[in-house]
Amino acid sequence: MNFLYLCKKIISIESTPSTGNGEVALYCSTLCKNAGLDVTLQEVMMRGNKNYNILARPVGAKKNKDEIIFQSHLDTVEPGPLGNWTKTDSNPFKATIDGDKIYGLGTADVKLDFLCKLSALTEFKDEKFKKPFVLVGTFGEEIGMQGAHFLMESKSVHAKQAIIGEPSELQVVYANNGYMIIDFEIPFSKDEKDFASSAVEMSRSQEKLFHGKAAHSSTPHLGDNAILKLISYIEKLPRGTAILKASGGSSVNTVPADAEIEIDGAKVFSNSVGERLVSLVKELQKLEREFLNFENKEFSPSCPTLNPGILTTAENGLSLSVSFRITPDINSAQIDKWMERFEDFSKKHAIKCNRSRLSPPALTSIKSDLVTGALEISKKLKLSEKPITKASGTEGSVYTQYGLDCIVIGPGVSIGNSHTANEYNFVSQLKTAQAFYAEAVKRFCL
Repeated sequence: MNFLYLCKKIISIESTPSTGNGEVALYCSTLCKNAGLDVTLQEVMMRGNKNYNILARPVGAKKNKDEIIFQSHLDTVEPGPLGNWTKTDSNPFKATIDGDKIYGLGTADVKLDFLCKLSALTEFKDEKFKKPFVLVGTFGEEIGMQGAHFLMESKSVHAKQAIIGEPSELQVVYANNGYMIIDFEIPFSKDEKDFASSAVEMSRSQEKLFHGKAAHSSTPHLGDNAILKLISYIEKLPRGTAILKASGGSSVNTVPADAEIEIDGAKVFSNSVGERLVSLVKELQKLEREFLNFENKEFSPSCPTLNPGILTTAENGLSLSVSFRITPDINSAQIDKWMERFEDFSKKHAIKCNRSRLSPPALTSIKSDLVTGALEISKKLKLSEKPITKASGTEGSVYTQYGLDCIVIGPGVSIGNSHTANEYNFVSQLKTAQAFYAEAVKRFCL
């Protein structure tokens, strides 16, 4: 089947957090079976949807023998406002080719990379291996790396090395940031709840929309955070102004492009949710300035970063989810200090806070066989021979906890492209990625 046809097909199959990766994983498992590979599916129900890890091996490969993982996640983030997808007729699932670029949700991050690996690996399915490959497609990477965790906890692979797909413009990545999410809940007072329930049809309420620019949360300086614009607006209102509704963002690991608020300017409350939300964001911004004291020039951005990614309103109050990117030189004691700081702040301001995710950084020695071998391949293919770091988290954070050496590599641009409307990849880089993975089989498996 034509490679670009397959690219368009898997982009057309939604695999966002709201749907799960079930449908695209089953389609890709069929492709693997048709290519002559032995396929195992790991089914997990999550958020009411079926999700799968795919494990595809050469037929007859011993599952207890040392193997090497070639892995790509098959889920994506939510697309955000559809009207921003101007390159795909407002349809993020309609892969559109324009010259050397292919646009669509998951083109770079990272569904098409799975097809590149499959295309390359099946060339060698009948070889005799000193170290067989296992092609893995995971679920839930964008919302906690659950698929990678499940894979390793199930002891379904026997590997010491992993080649992980993420867009890097085909540069070899040997380290990536850690990732933390803190969720804050700011409850309404009884008076605010009573007022909100009685003000549903109130004509004097006012609504306001805020527009920013989406970006990956690992590079928040490349975006324009609409939630922060909303917070700035609240700060300019009379103190205690009644907030009936506030919302923004679609994914905590994406800089929110849109936000909205509904207020009643004629009603004020003491110690309101709006006041406490403003105080919380000021505390976050204070920490953000302190991050400048933790510079690591091997990374870009060179300091830890944070992103207020999702703001929602429920019956009991407002919720704000914030993601943090943490460089490998920051130890767990420092992370715990930051968490204690927010717990103390929250207690003082009648806010609830909970750390819902902590993924450690990943670091593999540049002198390891995996990194040196990958750079040999890069030299042969006339790619960059300089190993780099990655500001975002990857499933390397999971695998390194189990003692695996990892590299991250993939076609496409990450910074300013992943988690944004009009996400794209280069057709030429997809072809080069296939060549890289084929050479990786020769170097590490045969």
